[in-house]
Amino acid sequence: MTALPSLTATDDEMHMPIDAQSVVPVPRSPAPGLSSVRILAVGSTACGWEYPDGKGTTTCNHGGGELRVAVMEIGYGSNPIASMNGGQLPRSAQYASTGICVTGTQYTWPCTPGQTVVGWLNEYNVDGHESGLFKYQNTSTNAPHNTVYTQINIL
Repeated sequence: MTALPSLTATDDEMHMPIDAQSVVPVPRSPAPGLSSVRILAVGSTACGWEYPDGKGTTTCNHGGGELRVAVMEIGYGSNPIASMNGGQLPRSAQYASTGICVTGTQYTWPCTPGQTVVGWLNEYNVDGHESGLFKYQNTSTNAPHNTVYTQINIL
């Protein structure tokens, strides 16, 4: 595999049911505070995209020329920090950010015209690493200004 395919909400693994506590979009209201972050997928030349579904470790032995991590944020954050093996990644490591919206009872992306963005799918380039601990945190833009964290051990 020479390039990872784009993440889309049409993949079976990507249909994300909405939690009862999730933010429901309200037109013309302030941006929702950051309520959750999670590792949605880890992709590599060796494995393609793997969807860890809340597990703390990947099952595939990732490696090859490309290593990517997709983080799903619900709400709005203003201070994203991503690190790999203890080293903070530069902002330029985030190579894509796609708005997440609500369609029916699921989170979907990309959003269509007229939908309200309730979060972001942020994709990180961690090429040069074959394995290790990826950590991500962000702080809510609006009240309650909380900081949320997630991490995954990439095999």
